[in-house]
Amino acid sequence: MLNFWKIADHRPLRPDCLVVISYSVKNKSEPTRQTKALIEEAYKWWKNFPQAKVIMSTGDNQGLGVPNSTIMADYALSLGLPRKNIIEEDKSSNTYENLLYSEQIIQKEGFKQPTLVVLDLHSRRAVTIAKKLGWKNLHWITVFSEAESGFGNKAFQTSSRSLILIYEMLAYVYNMLQGELSSRSLLTGLNHRSIFL
Repeated sequence: MLNFWKIADHRPLRPDCLVVISYSVKNKSEPTRQTKALIEEAYKWWKNFPQAKVIMSTGDNQGLGVPNSTIMADYALSLGLPRKNIIEEDKSSNTYENLLYSEQIIQKEGFKQPTLVVLDLHSRRAVTIAKKLGWKNLHWITVFSEAESGFGNKAFQTSSRSLILIYEMLAYVYNMLQGELSSRSLLTGLNHRSIFL
C-alpha cells in the first residue's frame, strides 16, 4: 500500500561520503529503530569503502539537550565505525536544513560522490530537496524499517509506517509551498515511480 510513495535507489559506484539523516531518537543514548537501520546500512557501505566519511545529520530537534548527530555517532561507534570517519552535522532541525548544512560540509571537504542513506518513505522528499539545493553527482540508498516512536514531538509522527507516510506527504506539500522543492518533481515521481528529472 505504501509503495507508491517510494523511489528507486540510485546507488553509487565508489561513495566517498555517506549522509545519514536522523529519523528521530528514543532518548539521549539510543536512536529509534528506523534511525538505527539507516546507520547500520551506512556502516555496511563503509565496510566496502573504508575511505568514505559518514555525515551524521540532525541537531537537537527533539529537545533532549544533545544533538541527534551525537547519539547517531555513538551508535555508529558501537558498530565499529571509526571516529575519524564520522562527521557530525549538529545544527539542522528539519530535512531542508539537514541537506543544506550537509551540502556545505560536502563542498568544504571536496567530496565527489555524496550519497544519501535515507528511510524509504522519506526518500522522495529528501532527494527532491537535495536536487533543488544543487547537490552534484547525487546518489541515494533507501532503507526499509519498521516504525518506532521517537522522543517528545516525534512520538506520534514516528509511531507507525502509515503515520510516517502521512507526515511525509504533508511535509512534501509544506516544502513545496516554501519553495524548497517543485510540484513538477512530485508529479513526475508519481507518474514514473522515480525522480530522475
